[in-house]
Amino acid sequence: MKDERFIRRLCLTAVLFSMPSLSLAAQTTSPAQVKEVIVVSKTHFDIGYTDLASNVLENYRTTMIDKALAVCEQARELPPGERFVWTLPGWPLSHILGPLQTSERRERIAAMIREGRLVWHALPGTTHTESLELEDLVRGMGFSSRLARQFGQELPRDAKMTDVPSHAWTLPTILARAGVTFLHLGCNRLSTPPDVPVLFWWEGPDGSRVLTMQSPAYGTGLTPPADWPYAVWLALIHTSDNQGPPTPEQMQNLLVQAKSELPGVKIRTGRLSDFADAILAEKPELPVVRADMPDTWIHGIMSMPVECGLARRVRPLIGATESLGTLLGAWHVGDADSSGTIAEAYEQSFLYGEHTWGRDGKRFPRLYGQAWQTEYDKGTFVKLEQSWGEHAAYIRRVDELIKPTLAEGMRALAAAVNVEGTRIIVFNPLPWPRDDVVSLPWSQATVGKVRDLETDRSVPAELRNEHLSFVAHNVPPLGYRTFVLDSAGTVSPTGKTAWQRADSSDALQVVENHRWRVRIDMTRGTITSLYDKQTDQNLAGEIDGIGLGQFVYERYDADDVSQFLDGYTRGKAPWLEGDFGKPGMPPANKVPHSVFSPFRFSHSIEHGPVSTRIILASQPSELFDGRVSLTIRLYEDLPFVDFEWRVSDKQATPWPEAGWLCLPLRIDQPAFRIGRLGCIIDPARDVQRSANHMVYALTTGLTVTGPDGKGAGICPIDSPLVCLDERGLWKFSQDFIPKRPMVYVNLFNNQWSTNFVQWIGGAWSCRVRLWPIVGTAEEDTLVTPAMEARVPCQATLVSGKAGRLPLTREGLKLSRGGVLVTAFGQNPDGDGLLLRLWEQIGSDQPCRVQLPDGLRPESVRPCDLRGRASGEPIPVKEGVFEVPMTRFAPVSLLIAEQAE
Repeated sequence: MKDERFIRRLCLTAVLFSMPSLSLAAQTTSPAQVKEVIVVSKTHFDIGYTDLASNVLENYRTTMIDKALAVCEQARELPPGERFVWTLPGWPLSHILGPLQTSERRERIAAMIREGRLVWHALPGTTHTESLELEDLVRGMGFSSRLARQFGQELPRDAKMTDVPSHAWTLPTILARAGVTFLHLGCNRLSTPPDVPVLFWWEGPDGSRVLTMQSPAYGTGLTPPADWPYAVWLALIHTSDNQGPPTPEQMQNLLVQAKSELPGVKIRTGRLSDFADAILAEKPELPVVRADMPDTWIHGIMSMPVECGLARRVRPLIGATESLGTLLGAWHVGDADSSGTIAEAYEQSFLYGEHTWGRDGKRFPRLYGQAWQTEYDKGTFVKLEQSWGEHAAYIRRVDELIKPTLAEGMRALAAAVNVEGTRIIVFNPLPWPRDDVVSLPWSQATVGKVRDLETDRSVPAELRNEHLSFVAHNVPPLGYRTFVLDSAGTVSPTGKTAWQRADSSDALQVVENHRWRVRIDMTRGTITSLYDKQTDQNLAGEIDGIGLGQFVYERYDADDVSQFLDGYTRGKAPWLEGDFGKPGMPPANKVPHSVFSPFRFSHSIEHGPVSTRIILASQPSELFDGRVSLTIRLYEDLPFVDFEWRVSDKQATPWPEAGWLCLPLRIDQPAFRIGRLGCIIDPARDVQRSANHMVYALTTGLTVTGPDGKGAGICPIDSPLVCLDERGLWKFSQDFIPKRPMVYVNLFNNQWSTNFVQWIGGAWSCRVRLWPIVGTAEEDTLVTPAMEARVPCQATLVSGKAGRLPLTREGLKLSRGGVLVTAFGQNPDGDGLLLRLWEQIGSDQPCRVQLPDGLRPESVRPCDLRGRASGEPIPVKEGVFEVPMTRFAPVSLLIAEQAE
């Protein structure tokens, strides 16, 4: 994210065409031991930012690739080692070669690919890695893999991320298990990168390693630093945002300069893996970094709270939809092929996780208050908001693709079950049996109980807001269970036998069921006691005067911004404050930092046969103009509490702000475990120095426990961002360790001043699940309850003739917990089916797999994350086989032989 005019002034010479990375090249002579320099050329691909994404993509397809072709074609007469080689990520090149491309240009591109002058690395682009799901990252590599297979080339063994300073710990695991050997990380040159060596082995949580080079800018300089100890140097000549390749003259002048500055050193052009091969041939002793590196830019994703919540909900349903389609095929139900839908959904999901979320905010007026409102009303910011809409459309498209496909599969399954008349089918997308509360539309005024047809067990049902809810017990792993409506014991949404609704003006209310006793301060809108009778612990704490469930609205001042810039950014540049600060704010002594919580809540308590709801509602105030409510839901038959925070009528403002749902816990000497992407970390020991210690993106959830093993688990369903101990926006610490049992769930923020959304208004909600913990088993205390919160059972109701499927059926069954099924469908890299398991709790225990009825291959074949066979076939006996597993690692299996 740069101001292009300033970037041009950074060039060391006129021939080096806008390369901020050349700040490394302060010296003019190389260390004596350097014998070879490999020159790699690349531009930084922002899918947007410099213009609307639609215009940027058009530029990729036409003007930019034409410039690259011109450089490649003119370099044909040069010696092989001096010919221009241009590196791209997989997705932009796939787009360039897409259906809109002309045949003439396509042929020229293909020629340069065959000559090795246009190359691509393994990744689709730069991502906010921890904001994605595991399978998003794996499928994202498919663009590069398909290009390689299309052109008969080796799959890329190199990878590149640019701009974003740091990435999730699972990245080296994914790359290594895809056969990628080298990763280059090019940090935004004003952001603080993690404190790691320039060249190191990055060891993933599973123990696999990838050779990694981190540069403090997009690329590197032409010559290495004085203390570079190796014989080979990577000169990664990197142009800025969407600038494209150098001209032929610039490239030729660069080679002339290299020969002049590096006498006696071999200079050759190439790709990133050429450097890795040369380094590894030296057999160097390299340092090993075994740590997570959370993204210091990750706060930006909650500038889109509506879409971020949608992403949290819909992304797990891509895999659920794929798995259901595979099961239906094995059970000979219908013949729909959803593989194209799944592929497009993963592509759109990647694009939502790509690091470009909007236009450069510096190109628009930086105003506050009435001055901003006046310009807003004039339409000054229409293009800026249009760019945010382009990005939001990616995840909305995923929702448009997946929800109808999943619903169609559920209807097909329900119609195929051997029950005449009306029935409810509940499908469990997770690979372990579970109980879950399910909800489906219900238009009738009353309903009876719901009966499980296999066990003949009846359970109570609840009507609320034209939805029927009940608890489905023991739904099989990746399987289904059938229920019917029982006319006995009619339930009404308004009858006194069904609901007891009480409104009270009392300051304190106590609400109790067989599991929980809750005391609520109705004035402050907080829980003063959350007592779990089964584990005998009160989880509700109070820290800094903040109670459990309290909403805190925070507005920041100019001093907050200044202190953040001083602590986080490196160096100076005209665009520093425009990207990372809030230019034009009045001084803090005129508009100081403020923290506000609503008070004097109205409330209602609704008792139903399935759950009790306590609803607290506040009115707008001068300090926060939105209407805020908090619903606390206690279940009669489930061991957790659900919170739903909701805001409506919030007015947009560019002033720096954030909202928090606060969860202080009553736990002494707390220890934290954070369910990150593909692993579980301890923030006190697993986070690299100078990575993000203040704001964490969760994939599953987190736990807070005391020395006795008791505590609480938390899963924010609609927001992945949490801060521990203290609110962490506009703060940077190289090594902060949380000490107090406080969890802040971020509900929205506009800290970024470029790229991300600058003002947030409207209505949205955020749900958080909390459960009590006794013991330390990660499967039971963290992964299982968190994934059950994120991936609810699916339910549908149909009426019609009986089908032939049994009343209940297991789908895919695993012998151990703590393992997710991230893929079970058509192999995206070739023929047959792909089954991918991913270990989540840090256990090396093997796993026995029982395939669904109707799927009986003779064997399964292990493969890597890009579909290449990686081991001997594993025999399958009556649908059962066993696979070894490694902590936090995937196991991918090809099923070549389909069901009989």
